[in-house]
Amino acid sequence: MNGMESEYVIRKATLNDVEFLADVIIGAEKSFTENLGLANFFELSEEKVKELIIAMLQEEVDGCDFSVSSYFIAWYGDKPVGALGGWVEGYYDGMSSNLLKSNLISYVFPRESVIKAQAKMEMIKEMLHIERPMGTYQLEYVFVDDNHRGKRITQQLMDVHLAYAKELDPNVCRAQLSCFENNTSIIKAHERNGYVRMKRYVCDNEEILRYLPFNVKVLLEKQF
Repeated sequence: MNGMESEYVIRKATLNDVEFLADVIIGAEKSFTENLGLANFFELSEEKVKELIIAMLQEEVDGCDFSVSSYFIAWYGDKPVGALGGWVEGYYDGMSSNLLKSNLISYVFPRESVIKAQAKMEMIKEMLHIERPMGTYQLEYVFVDDNHRGKRITQQLMDVHLAYAKELDPNVCRAQLSCFENNTSIIKAHERNGYVRMKRYVCDNEEILRYLPFNVKVLLEKQF
């Protein structure tokens, strides 16, 4: 699928892209910091987390942020330089993406790591339960290579996603995304593209900053 400046091409991700998608997810999770929640909560190295993300992507479970089918990738020649995930919430078997993601983590991650993470879940429950209404188009994990920023890649990946959403279901008319509130540049970019702040999810426990890039997430929404 095309639609960017002539030097870029956007296409649907395939299983051949799982290593790049793992880097995308890790980069987005860190949100310009060194704090990788998936590593910190599960007490694993970043290298191990990447290995486990690849394993989850290879399960080919549709309908969440660990689904290969959720992603479009921006290519510069033969190099992937950006990606964005998106799906219609509940489109596959009516299951929520949070449940699908939780099931994948429980299945793929080491049991002892899952137990360690569960002990910390109470601390971040306010930020885990972000509303994802059925039938909305959910956008998650945007990443653009440093050398290709400023080329409107994020905006155009989003445009491709929203067009794809209408192909899947013409009744889909709301897109949602969330990001850490300290990532002001990406929030402003989304607002320029018509997204409106709908809700803040705050964790008052300062210990959260040992695990995540920030203690506040913002939910944004766009009608399309």
